[in-house]
Amino acid sequence: MNTLIVYKSYHRMNTEKVAKAMADALNAQLAKVEDVRPEELAGYDLIGFGSGIYGLKHHKALIELIEAMPAMDKDVFVFSTCGNVREVNHKQIKEKLTEKGCHIAGEFTCFGEFAGALRLNRDWKGALAFIGGKNKGHPDEKDLENARVFAKGLLSA
Repeated sequence: MNTLIVYKSYHRMNTEKVAKAMADALNAQLAKVEDVRPEELAGYDLIGFGSGIYGLKHHKALIELIEAMPAMDKDVFVFSTCGNVREVNHKQIKEKLTEKGCHIAGEFTCFGEFAGALRLNRDWKGALAFIGGKNKGHPDEKDLENARVFAKGLLSA
């Protein structure tokens, strides 16, 4: 199966770690969103789209790529890393992909290290988490193994 994983990752490169784990499991091509032209997506059987979550949605660059891509009958999956794992985080991207004619084959999310407003990342809890950071060390090896298992499950689905 010809698979492409498109991702946007910066700050702590959390999403890139997950994308690489999935790409290894799927023997997939890996591409940063800024390196992909929308028309290139038609050449793949399965496409993954992932980024960190910002304001309950995927990175703007990933959304713009999906909006620019032509309508296509493709199997796709979405993934993310975030400070707070919530089902709503994937809502916008799944809606946009469905509008383009794509079939959502699955979705994956895990915690990502978040540095907070002061970039301290002391893994504070509660209200101080936003200031000091949280999820220190994530995605960890267990998160990456979960990403590999998820990816392999896409092949059998």
